[in-house]
This record gives sequence, structure tokens and C-alpha cells, in this order.
Amino acid sequence: MQFQDLSKRFVTSIISLAVLICILVFSYVGVVKWIITLFTAGLGAIGIWEYGRLANLTEKKGLVELCIAIGALMILGFFISTFDHTFSILPFILLFFGMICVFLYHYDKIDGAITSLAKSLFGICYVAIPLGLMLKILYLYSPCKMGHEGRLWLLYLLVVTKITDIGAYFGGRLLGHRKLAPQLSPGKTITGAAFGFVSAIIFSFLFYLVSHFIGGFHLSLMQSLYLGALLGFLGQVGDLAESLIKRDADVKDSNRLPGLGGVLDMLDSLLFTTPIIYFFLYVC
Repeated sequence: MQFQDLSKRFVTSIISLAVLICILVFSYVGVVKWIITLFTAGLGAIGIWEYGRLANLTEKKGLVELCIAIGALMILGFFISTFDHTFSILPFILLFFGMICVFLYHYDKIDGAITSLAKSLFGICYVAIPLGLMLKILYLYSPCKMGHEGRLWLLYLLVVTKITDIGAYFGGRLLGHRKLAPQLSPGKTITGAAFGFVSAIIFSFLFYLVSHFIGGFHLSLMQSLYLGALLGFLGQVGDLAESLIKRDADVKDSNRLPGLGGVLDMLDSLLFTTPIIYFFLYVC
């Protein structure tokens, strides 16, 4: 039983919890909306920069900076589109024109253009779209969905996703032996993955029970079970997806932020679970 990185995870959890509390308490206060949005865009910029280093986009001068600009503008576009339906397709307009800019930026060199284009556009979508959707969940607004409180849904998303990571970590360390994906992440085990999956379903069910006593959050029993299962599965897929990128780049962490690793290390599972909650709220 080894917990060498427990202190790192503890520090990350405390910082994340503090940020989350501030967001939930002050997110609807005037200028704070823009502070949160700019903070999210900043996270996206750092995440795209980390991805650019992992994907060797730095070989073409200025390409990473262009991707960062497009990603940050898309996140701002998602925020603006939440409050004014006139701009509902703004993020995708920005993505379209961003794609054109990326193509134009490659017109000076043909060799390796396909690979560079694919990696650039994937990196923008991989980071910026989930972060933008996170803002749309937080500031959920729709005449037919006034019964939903975006802050509670964001809390649900973060808790269920992160409890998957915690359950997988402790379940794997305490009882896990057989490796889940040894080439991608040697520390992850099948038992740990099962613990994480079950933990997500249990906590999603707990949110269902709590929903009976609070307004602005409506979740049926069946919804709590299948959403918990989806988040428990896709959260771990997202974790392994980032591990795949890091292993190909032959690095352990996406960055060297003290006690944190990298932004992508913190967001990896959320990049896959956030769209699920957004689609659920949009359809239901």
C-alpha cells in the first residue's frame, strides 16, 4: 500500500475546494461573472499551452499562441452566448474562423501540414469546448429550464467526477493488483476503476436524495443512476486519454505547477464529463 502522492492530491483538493466555494457563492455577483469567465479562459489558455508543448506544436513559431487566442475567445463566446440568445452560435462561429486562421497560418509550409493542423484543431476543441460548456452549466439560462440552478449542477458535476478519481485512487491503492492500462498509467488498477465507477453512482444517488430537500436541482432515481454511471466511466476515460497524450510525449505531468502538476492534470476527467451534463440539461 503506497500513497507517495497523497500530499500532492490533498493540496490540489484544498485549492480546488476553495476555488469552488468562491465560485458557488459569488458567481452571480455583477463583475464577478467576468472575473470567473476570465479565470476560466486563463485556465483554458494554460491548458492549450500545455497541450501544445506535449504535441510539439511549438516547432512552428506562433502556432501555440494562435491556438491559445482561439481557445480563449471561444470560452468567452460560450459565456456571452449564455446570456443573449442572439449570440447562441457565437462559439462555433469563432471556432470556424479560428479554423480558417489555423489553415492560413500553415500556408507557408506544406510538409507536415496535415499533422500540425489536426493537432492544433484537436487541442483547441479538447480544452476550450468543455471549459466553455462548464460556464454554460454554471450560468444555466433558458425559459423552459428555470427550475434548474446552474451552481448546483456545476457542484454535482465536480463532486461526482472527482469522487470517481478519489474512489479509484484509494480503491486501487488498498485492494488493487491487476493493472488497468499499464502502458498508459501504471498506478491504475481494475479494482480501482471499479471503486471509482461505483463511487460515482453512489454519490450521484446521494444527490438524488438531497434533491428532495432543495430547489433548483431536479434529478430522478433513474437519472441519478445512469448519469452517475456515465460520469464514473467517462471521467476515467478522460484521465486515461490525457495519460495517453503524456506518454506519447514522454512526460509524467503536463506542467510543473507546485503541488498541482498541470492544468490538464486537474481537468482531464472533467474534459470528458462536462459535455454529458450539458447535453443532459439541454435535452431534459
